[in-house]
Amino acid sequence: MTRPAWLVVGALLLSLGTLSSACSGKSGDGRALSTRSSTATATPDARATLIAAARDAIDEDHRMSVRVLWTNSVPTKPLATAGPALAVLRHSVAVRARRGIRVRLVAEHFRVIRIDLDPSYQRATAIVSDPQRVRPYGRDGRPLGHAVTLNERARLELRRLGSSTRFVVWRVTAIT
Repeated sequence: MTRPAWLVVGALLLSLGTLSSACSGKSGDGRALSTRSSTATATPDARATLIAAARDAIDEDHRMSVRVLWTNSVPTKPLATAGPALAVLRHSVAVRARRGIRVRLVAEHFRVIRIDLDPSYQRATAIVSDPQRVRPYGRDGRPLGHAVTLNERARLELRRLGSSTRFVVWRVTAIT
């Protein structure tokens, strides 16, 4: 691989490492939950609803991340990404855009390994795995080098929005 292509792949790996990944999930049923944070008062049904809501946030964050790789454009108010995760995503997009790189997802096998709810039900943590093949493209739409195989693993920290059932991906940490 020539030096410029190697730099492109290095930048690609750095950019992809900062992106949040997510999974497919089913929607919660939208039932209202008590705003009390004691685990003793939470029902198993409420817990399942919150886990489904966290999964929905991860799914939406992932869909947006895949779009952002190709378009190098982050929505003004993403539905499921906020805080440090959004700041890192915007920075990553700016770096790729300056270098004239877009990334096409060729194949992936994303999965959520685990979702844990905090006892307060205000936060959740997810571990995700995303083996994938991606291919970088230049400004002119031509491929830069060959497709690259990656095996990303990350810890996602989610925060609940007030007393609603909605969560947002707040922080993404790569797991090596």
